Amino acid sequence: MGTSPFKANYGYKLTILLTLWQAIKISKIAKERVEEFINLYKNLYKIAKLVQKHIRKYYNFKKFKGPDLKEGDKVWLLYKNFKLK
Repeated sequence: MGTSPFKANYGYKLTILLTLWQAIKISKIAKERVEEFINLYKNLYKIAKLVQKHIRKYYNFKKFKGPDLKEGDKVWLLYKNFKLK
């Protein structure tokens, strides 16, 4: 006769002493925890979006846009910025 994979791995037979009422109670607790995790995830998602919004705002505020150049303005070019073959 073959042994179960659980007994082969752990050396004893797994026994489950769980009544139907306990299973229903556990499933209610599990549903409550799942709902709690879903609410926590939604809150975390909202907070992450808010943080991204603030990061974007401050990044754009501090980003250097460069000088305002118009057509016909004179500029100095540095030779070291050009690559020649």
